[in-house]
Amino acid sequence: MKPIGMNAIGRDASANPAFPPAPVPGRPDVALDRVAAWRLGRLREQLHRADAALAVLTSPVSLRYATDFRDYALFQSHIPIFYAFVAADGRVIMHGASRTAAGRFDEVRPARAVSFFNAGANLNDEARALARDVTDFLTGIGASERRVAVEYVNPSITGALMQAGLDVIDAVDLVDRARSVKCDGEIECMRWSLRVAEAGMRRMEAALAPGITENQLWALLHETNISNDGDWIDGRMLCSGRRTNPWFQEATAKTIDAGELVAFDTDMVGPFGYCADVSRTWLCGDGAATPGQREIYRRAFDEVQHNIALIKPGMSLREVSERGFRQPEIFIPNRYPCLAHGVGMSDEYPKIHYREDWEACGYDGIIEENMVLCVESYTGAVGGAEGVKLEEQVLVTSHGCEVLSDYPFDARLLAGHG
Repeated sequence: MKPIGMNAIGRDASANPAFPPAPVPGRPDVALDRVAAWRLGRLREQLHRADAALAVLTSPVSLRYATDFRDYALFQSHIPIFYAFVAADGRVIMHGASRTAAGRFDEVRPARAVSFFNAGANLNDEARALARDVTDFLTGIGASERRVAVEYVNPSITGALMQAGLDVIDAVDLVDRARSVKCDGEIECMRWSLRVAEAGMRRMEAALAPGITENQLWALLHETNISNDGDWIDGRMLCSGRRTNPWFQEATAKTIDAGELVAFDTDMVGPFGYCADVSRTWLCGDGAATPGQREIYRRAFDEVQHNIALIKPGMSLREVSERGFRQPEIFIPNRYPCLAHGVGMSDEYPKIHYREDWEACGYDGIIEENMVLCVESYTGAVGGAEGVKLEEQVLVTSHGCEVLSDYPFDARLLAGHG
């Protein structure tokens, strides 16, 4: 088989029938106004439960969730230049955005310099100015409660707010709990993001041949996401051959050879800002899988299917952990960091730890209807030649889990599995 080089991917992909044109047809007409109202209502419900009058949000995911603002998201994640005031009862004010910026907020105001990049030696002065803005805002909306929920800010800002007489609490858990249960419109957005991811995966699988590099293959998912108005991908989780064991070896310029396993995790924040988080493992080339490859694939497949069938609303996280699939001891040391986790606009609460990790880092909670979870497995023995990563995205319904991801598993690796 002729190796695929950079020119073939870059120049000919759109003309090749194996590479469907972008954008993917069939984008749904989601009632985004209702979705936005649901999300803001969920956040305000959490603020009321915490007796907080205001949330000060800086995370790009939180800004998208509360206001549909999406500008400079990755830059914002490490150098905050925007923040929003979301009142439990009152207005939503975006700070720092262009006055032409898209989003669902009542007003745009200038932002204080809340990073060292922008404030330099004046950071403490800027923090005190922000604290005055918060107290003035609370007075302006007639809030009697002086508790403020704040996320991901410098200690100087937290200190300035406290010195201004405010009761500062963490907004992160409030936002994550709000995000953990989805409305129908959010599920529709997520289904579409998954369809876009799967279109990218089809392009990847069609291009997978001896001679292509990990980076070239991974780039096809990025291209498909961006061409369909998606946002970003959280990591570079694609690896091949011996680089599949242990997991968490990201894509490189390594050439993929015939007979190697290729494993990846999409981690894709796609259209509408919703995450498509699925994993597959493929066999490169036209040959048959080895018995060892089929064995580890079968064990990963069985773990995912068992745990999907197990999860139901009303179960505790600990119960899911204790009743989860049991891999042979040889695979335990290289296990994935969790059995399952929540997903929405990114990975989110809850995270269900394996029984082996429960005492060290597990926490309990309840599985709720209309949560969306990613059910995971990584199977690879310590010192083994290769490993397999599989993951499905599921909706928790009243009777169990509905699988939202729809990409087929590798038939050659499942051959002989009953």
